Amino acid sequence: MVHNIDSSSPGSVKTVQRGPGTFLKGLYVGFATATCGGLISALVATLRNNPRSRLYIVGTTLNCFILGTGFYVTRDIFSKRGFKYSQDNEITSRERIILSGASAAVIGGTWGAVIGGRRNLIPGLITFGIAGLGGQAALNAFEASTKQDKLNGNKEWSTEAPPKEGIVSRILNSENSPVRKLSGEEYVAKMRDKQLMVDAEIALVDEEIVRLTKKLEEENSRKGVESDST
Repeated sequence: MVHNIDSSSPGSVKTVQRGPGTFLKGLYVGFATATCGGLISALVATLRNNPRSRLYIVGTTLNCFILGTGFYVTRDIFSKRGFKYSQDNEITSRERIILSGASAAVIGGTWGAVIGGRRNLIPGLITFGIAGLGGQAALNAFEASTKQDKLNGNKEWSTEAPPKEGIVSRILNSENSPVRKLSGEEYVAKMRDKQLMVDAEIALVDEEIVRLTKKLEEENSRKGVESDST
C-alpha cells in the first residue's frame, strides 16, 4: 500500500492499493500455460507411445511457461508504453486484438530464433501472430456474446425491438443443438410441472398409507373378536 499526495486538493493523501507487478502476474500466467501444456503433452506422449515421453513433456512444459510469461509481460509493456493505458483505462476490442497479435508475434519470433536460429524467426513471428490475433478475436466475440446474454436477461424488451441474441444463445437455440437455453417463463413452467408431479406422488403415498392403516385396524379388530369368542 502506497500513500500518494493528491495535487487537486492540498493536504489530502490518496491511498493507492498496488497488487502484484507485471513480472509476477506473468509468472502466474506462465504457470497456468505450463500446466495446460504439460497435461496435453503427457496425453499426446501416452497416445503416441513416445519413447522419450519424459523429455517431451518437460520440454513442452518449459516452452509453454516461457511463452505464457513472455506473452503477458510483452503485452503489458505494449499496453502501457505503446498505448499508454493504465490499469483504470479500458482497452477497446480492436486494440486488444492488436496488442495480443503483436505480443504473440514478438515472443513467438524471439523464442523461435532462440531455440532454432534465425531461420525460425519469421515462421515463429507469423504463426504466433496469427494465433494471437485469432485467439483474441474469438475471446472478444465470446465476451460480447456473454454481455449481450446478460443484457437480454436483465432488460425488458418491447415487441417492436426484439433483443439481439449473442453467439452462445444462437448456438443453444439452433435446431441442431442437443441442448436448448430456457427462458425465465419456460423455467418457471417446468418447475411447476415438476412440483405437480411431486404433489401427485405425495398424494398417492398418502392414499396408500390410509389404505394400509385401515387394513391394519381391520385385522386388529378381527383378532380382537376372535380372542373374545375363544
